[in-house]
Amino acid sequence: MKKYYEEAKYNAAFDRCVDVMSQMLQKYGHQVLDKLEQDAPQEVEHSEKSNQAQPLTDKAA
Repeated sequence: MKKYYEEAKYNAAFDRCVDVMSQMLQKYGHQVLDKLEQDAPQEVEHSEKSNQAQPLTDKAA
């Protein structure tokens, strides 16, 4: 088991959480994606410019 926290009980709890989350993604992931695809056309319209990916270098200081 990989060590994420100093206390073993926290590592065990984290591993259980990851296991449960991965099981939920495997079980319900396709349903969530289908729902997102159905809801996508109903979203509020945004300008085309705001939907485009912007390089991180433009925002770097």
